[in-house]
Amino acid sequence: DAFDWVLAYREILPEWAQTIAVSKTVQTVLKTQGLSRAAPAQVRAKLAALEPLAAPVDDFRTALLEHVEQEAAKLPAGATWLASSDIIESVFGHYKTFTARGPLKEVGRLVLLIPAFLSQLSAPAIREAMTSVRGIDVEQWVESNLGLSILARRRRAFKADMKTA
Repeated sequence: DAFDWVLAYREILPEWAQTIAVSKTVQTVLKTQGLSRAAPAQVRAKLAALEPLAAPVDDFRTALLEHVEQEAAKLPAGATWLASSDIIESVFGHYKTFTARGPLKEVGRLVLLIPAFLSQLSAPAIREAMTSVRGIDVEQWVESNLGLSILARRRRAFKADMKTA
């Protein structure tokens, strides 16, 4: 009895289910493959498995494909762009987990670890990085791009305060 109201939508529910399936299919392709000039063909191939579609759902599919085609056409040849923030959120989540051990919660020098989270590091790659980048270069980059850490600012403030006392 509590769900009698749903019966009024019985005829439209399959159409809604197809619409959701079309949306999820496009979303999955773009999240896993990214947006590139090849994306429309990838999306079209995955959507073919859902056919036949109700007429309104087919119109929706067509509109989505046109949008994907328009956006993909804006990209340079050979480029693949993220179509979702999931990867970025995952990287920063990993960064936050790694830096949680530290007392200060700020984006500091450890931001330079992010590329290590995104690649397979081999001994030769690490050796190349360690021999081709000088410590002073990293220090200069940190100073010009990040500035003083919160701890360094605190130390400076308290040091100045101690001199005046």
